[in-house]
Amino acid sequence: MLRTPGLFALFAAKLLSTFGSWLTLLALPWFVLVTTGSPVRMSAVLAAEFLGVVSLGLPSGRVVARLGVRRTMLICDAARVPLMALIPLLHQAHWLSLPALLAVSFSLGAFTAPYVSSQRLILPELLGPARGRDEKLLARANGLIDGATRIAALAGPALGGLLIALLGPVQVLWIDAGTYLVSYLILIAFVRPAATAASGAQRAAASGAQRVADRAGGRGTTLAGLRYALRHPALRLFVLAQTFVTLSIPAVFICLQVLVREELGGDPRTLGLLTSANGAGLVIGSLVAVAGLGRMTRSALTAAALVQCAPLWLLLVDQVAVVAGALFLVGLATPVLAATINTRATVRAPASLRPHVMTAVTTTENLAAFVGYTAAGPALQFSGLRPVFAGIAALAALGAVTFTAALRLDRPATKVPDRRPAM
Repeated sequence: MLRTPGLFALFAAKLLSTFGSWLTLLALPWFVLVTTGSPVRMSAVLAAEFLGVVSLGLPSGRVVARLGVRRTMLICDAARVPLMALIPLLHQAHWLSLPALLAVSFSLGAFTAPYVSSQRLILPELLGPARGRDEKLLARANGLIDGATRIAALAGPALGGLLIALLGPVQVLWIDAGTYLVSYLILIAFVRPAATAASGAQRAAASGAQRVADRAGGRGTTLAGLRYALRHPALRLFVLAQTFVTLSIPAVFICLQVLVREELGGDPRTLGLLTSANGAGLVIGSLVAVAGLGRMTRSALTAAALVQCAPLWLLLVDQVAVVAGALFLVGLATPVLAATINTRATVRAPASLRPHVMTAVTTTENLAAFVGYTAAGPALQFSGLRPVFAGIAALAALGAVTFTAALRLDRPATKVPDRRPAM
């Protein structure tokens, strides 16, 4: 599979940009928490990015359909370089304020949904027409791309905690800006699926067809992908399961910041260690997803859902080793479940609706993350760590139950209808 032209380059670009994003995920909230002492302001800065994703996520499906997935990815990477660099620049000029941070975070989020959905949609193009319809091969490709995220989740926090201690949190953000630039250069040089070689006339014809569909209120409408996902019995439950889990997991990382600062010594290297424990589980889980996801039975996927949710109850124990072990187990199961949901969302949708379906799935996921980030800060402020950790574990358990129900309903379709969704 790695011999597929462009696939390894896509993996490398994903690895670099996600590595930088993990540095930011530690450095930015730590900076806000240390300088203001407010969990509410800390969660607001992170929530602003997801508000950008949610606000522009569904309309971006039309953009992906018209521009193409590769061009969309290039635009998103190019835009995020100066946006990320703006934070340390403003800090050096003594112009960095909370409103400025919120504005930059929102702008970064505006480019996230089309980029993430394009990253999934480019896989069938890279694999080719025949192999791109092979569900097992596509699941392995999704697992491989998820693997880049998971490897970055291991290295990023470990190095991030050290860099924050050595350089300070704001200076670490320069590195994230650099990773977006390198990702852009890799994409433009090496990720060139056959679909991007179409002639200008072909692209113009496709764009014209898209505009006709838009005027007709059919396949190209902004909400078409969301309607399709909600009408499909299994996809509806997969999206709901993803929503429950995504409500809970982002809140974990908000709580870890407070846990480390208030109860585990206040050393950012401890925060990096705990986050890296989750990253180690994600890396191993990604290897499992790439090697064996296509052969996993429904029982095995159900067991993975249990492994993802049950250890979260151990976060109630304020011991570094126990928390690290729990985060490792959660990470171990996450790639298998994520690759399963992304693959089912891709192959169960008609080709003309895939950009809209995948963007709807990504936007729904980020809406849940936005709610999780927004609610975590005030919840910590008013109720403390233990009740919030218990709520997180309960939400993840609901996600596991819903995911299992979706597996029972899901059936491969020999032919997916490609018609206008019911209004």
